Amino acid sequence: MTATALGRPRHESIDRAILDAAARIIELENYRALTVGRVAQDAATTRAAVYRRFRTTAELAIAVLGDRFGTDPGVDTGDLETDLRTIQRHRLELFNHPLIVRGLPGLIDDLSLQPDAARRFSEEFLGPRRTATTRAVQRAIDRGAAPASVDVEWISDLLTGPLLMRALLPGLQTIDTALIEHTIGAAMTELGGPPAGSGDDVLDDRGHPDQEHE
Repeated sequence: MTATALGRPRHESIDRAILDAAARIIELENYRALTVGRVAQDAATTRAAVYRRFRTTAELAIAVLGDRFGTDPGVDTGDLETDLRTIQRHRLELFNHPLIVRGLPGLIDDLSLQPDAARRFSEEFLGPRRTATTRAVQRAIDRGAAPASVDVEWISDLLTGPLLMRALLPGLQTIDTALIEHTIGAAMTELGGPPAGSGDDVLDDRGHPDQEHE
């Protein structure tokens, strides 16, 4: 008998209402405004219903992020720089979304005291995004377009690290297309490829191809 069968049946409508209520609270206020009582009230359910699904608000916030953003696109264009630029475009939108801007700093703070939730955050949110990068680089290695000696995890750090730092630390510059291009350039230099932006697909200020470079 499964664990679900032993307890009360889950209602998908309540699941949806809880996730939507939590997302609204974070987007309109911040992670610190997210409480079980507040979510239950906004979702028109009970505190017990929330606790049956999520032990902590950190676990709830992680579920909200997964529900809203999924994972990085599994892109394979046959060209490493194009793949990396597609991944970074997705992250440009992700890290500027109100859920991330207002939710991530407080969530990360709580995760330092909740190892189980921290593991879930790594496995369900950060991990898949790193995998999108490492797979793209590994494909380039397999094609002979990148050296076999390259550290794929380091390339992932070069692309994701600066975005996370600006998302978490107050007072730094915004996450914009210039930063995205710098991260791609750093990765391509490490990979021994041409400088980023040497092709046609350069981003404009809105994260779209810059027509002036075509």
